Amino acid sequence: MDEAPEIRELRTLMERLSADAARNEAIVEEWSERRFTGSAEKGGVTATVDAVGSLVELSITPLCMRRLDRRTLAEAIVAAVHAAEAAAAAAKEEMMDSLRVLDRPSFARMTAGFRRDLAERTGFPV
Repeated sequence: MDEAPEIRELRTLMERLSADAARNEAIVEEWSERRFTGSAEKGGVTATVDAVGSLVELSITPLCMRRLDRRTLAEAIVAAVHAAEAAAAAAKEEMMDSLRVLDRPSFARMTAGFRRDLAERTGFPV
């Protein structure tokens, strides 16, 4: 017995949704395993964060340890961490912009207005 056209259309739609979900899951998985690095003091201070911006490694060369006073070293550490966090945030935006379902606008574009409104109301960037 042949399927009704509506059933065939639904089956095709479900197959596309499943394929899109698998593709999006692979994109998120790849992004979540990435590491991002920032540096300061000409590479003398290097910070590495994971995909969500958590610090996973901090490296300070012996020369920076000797050459910089405590305040300058602290500022360099903060600058390196901020640079790494900025790289992670940019990669997150790029990843979010690549997520698609059924040829619709990206998830990032669909939620941009909501995120902007929430940031304006709360004062916190989203």
